[in-house]
Amino acid sequence: MTRFDDIDSLVSDMAAATREGGTLPKMPTGLTFDEAYEIQMALVAAVAGNAVAGRKAGMTAAAARKQFGIDRPLLGTLFAAGRMAPGVSFPSAPGVMLECEIGVVLGKGGAPKTAGPVIEVPRMAFADSEDMTGVNFVACGISADRYIVGTQIPLFESYDNINVTLTRNGETLSSAPAIEALGGPVAAVQWMLRESRSRGFPVAENMLFITGACGGIHPALPGSYLADYGKLGSIEFTVEEVARTSLQAGEN
Repeated sequence: MTRFDDIDSLVSDMAAATREGGTLPKMPTGLTFDEAYEIQMALVAAVAGNAVAGRKAGMTAAAARKQFGIDRPLLGTLFAAGRMAPGVSFPSAPGVMLECEIGVVLGKGGAPKTAGPVIEVPRMAFADSEDMTGVNFVACGISADRYIVGTQIPLFESYDNINVTLTRNGETLSSAPAIEALGGPVAAVQWMLRESRSRGFPVAENMLFITGACGGIHPALPGSYLADYGKLGSIEFTVEEVARTSLQAGEN
């Protein structure tokens, strides 16, 4: 697969961390993007087999690409088991983040069919900060974990006038245009389709493509959240406080 030794062991350890919510193993140095995408495909097969729901775009903002020293957006994979419905509650945990995205469902031939709000809930699980590089994000599927899928509606002609606002306990965390990620959902899907096909990632009817963060990435702190996408819809969800251990509970 790659020029590195013991990649099978690396993928096995990555798969275990992904399934069990653990920490990723130390990543090899010097991976290329081609090698990282091969590792991602092996990881997805180990974790989910054929239970793939779609694809995700990452590093869609120029500022994020500059931060990680890369010159391109990235492509990841959505696990079918990670799908959640609006109104869900889940616990806060280290590395769990939130992103407001637009999800597009594909029709025949990969043509965009419908679109709607999606909250991605990625989980950053690198062993140390030195592993947080663009190629390593690719290898782990851009930290793919869970995602909340709102109501899908027919595509609009334009998303230029749609704003996406995320609030927590009534306080605004971010507000950004829906076209912030790669120029909007239609243009983003076209890039994702080209990249998927060039990387050998299968594309199928009814796959969900989530097109990148609108308003940045936020830690999933406890609270009640509302993601308002205007005429595109909204998603409400709750992040719960992590339960204290019995030892902690007994402390004064």
